[in-house]
Amino acid sequence: MLHTNQKEKQERICSNPKCKELGIYPAPKSRDKIREYLYFCINCIRDFNKSWNYFEGLNEQELEVEIRKSVTWDRPSWKFGTKNISYDFDKAFNKFENKKNIKNKKVFNKKLENAFRILGLSHDTNIKEVKTKYKFLAKKWHPDVQNETQSKNDKDKFINITNAYKIILEFLTKPSKT
Repeated sequence: MLHTNQKEKQERICSNPKCKELGIYPAPKSRDKIREYLYFCINCIRDFNKSWNYFEGLNEQELEVEIRKSVTWDRPSWKFGTKNISYDFDKAFNKFENKKNIKNKKVFNKKLENAFRILGLSHDTNIKEVKTKYKFLAKKWHPDVQNETQSKNDKDKFINITNAYKIILEFLTKPSKT
């Protein structure tokens, strides 16, 4: 079963009125209608390609504009040093930086939540309460206070308490960015 596109190709006759062969090779209708096609057979497309001139009908000034555009592949351009490139880079990279900051805040918030949980404190705690609670837990779980069998098991507990204390202190002492 043939698709409509394949049927169309099979039924298309060469666009050259003198030819009755199958037209399967596309060629633009004109410079202005570059996306609309005429279809030719192999012999007629060769003749068309030999005679096709994209720049036909352009004066010298229009031709110069086309040549200049082709140098930059029809992309907009500006003279070197006239555009503030750092603005574009800053704008582009700030987008990534903002996403990175959001992700870091989420990770930090999880760490902060965990730190408050480890020390058994609420979010509205002040620095004095944090220090008092840390000193109490540090004295209780310090490896020098524990006997040897407990010390091996509870060493991680003391490290977790110390890390949680550092995270909370950093949070409470750094200036907010809001």
